[in-house]
Amino acid sequence: MSAHRDRIELRGLRVRGNHGVFDFEKREGQDFVIDVTLHTSVTRAAATDDIADTVHYGELAEDVAHIVEDNTFDLIETLASRIAEHCLDLAEHVEVVVHKPGAPIQRSFNDVSVTVVRSRDSTVIAETETEAYLNLGANLGDAADTLDQAVAALDRHPRITVLRRSSLYRTAPWGGVEQGDFLNLGLIVSTSLPAPELLAVAQGIEVSCGRTRELRWGPRTLDIDLIRFGTNHEELVFDTEALTLPHPRAHERAFVLAPWVELDGGAEILTPTGPRPITAVLTELGDQEITRIQAP
Repeated sequence: MSAHRDRIELRGLRVRGNHGVFDFEKREGQDFVIDVTLHTSVTRAAATDDIADTVHYGELAEDVAHIVEDNTFDLIETLASRIAEHCLDLAEHVEVVVHKPGAPIQRSFNDVSVTVVRSRDSTVIAETETEAYLNLGANLGDAADTLDQAVAALDRHPRITVLRRSSLYRTAPWGGVEQGDFLNLGLIVSTSLPAPELLAVAQGIEVSCGRTRELRWGPRTLDIDLIRFGTNHEELVFDTEALTLPHPRAHERAFVLAPWVELDGGAEILTPTGPRPITAVLTELGDQEITRIQAP
């Protein structure tokens, strides 16, 4: 533990979130109460009386609230760990308590909570940053606003940085289901998350925007697809029931490739005949309706 005896505490931060094992918890949400203790020296701040030399309590509260609001986890253990990871940027030693007073327990109880304790000197050496390409789409409600919110939510995650964002594209629906046109955009992000966890974060943002998975290729409030994890020569090949990389149908979809070409025209995509330049593959999809409508 840090030798600092000083500490900064944020207690009783109440935030609405969609975390829990049960579907109704993710759908309806509930209140979570967060306590954060930062073990850090306040000596300099006390001497200068300058907020720049200490932790900004308001910003800390907003950062923690965004982690609760912008993700969806089964376990509060995961939520507490994510908050603690963020707080290690602010202090050498942190304690985070996540309370779940509305937990679905069929007995009388006062509280359920998980406490995690993390120190910089006990954390694993920082994971390697990896670039990934994500494609986002929406065709229900205010699709452009939803996409803006999703990009912001991804960028707020402590282990995801949005590097480049494409223009908006209007695209005809794909998959044969009669519905309105989609708005799509592409993102290149840098992340220290493993690919399955990056997908989980994306799916949590989908849920927070009202996404339900009822009809394959049907209308979407928000759809976030992980297309590629890595770069041309260091691309992750991964195949599980939950995630296949690279995305197995990306080479068939102009709405995936057009934003990607805008962001990284030199990228290659794995096709059934092997790796090919995305520019060449996109040219072959010229019969698919797609229109660039807004610059980033």
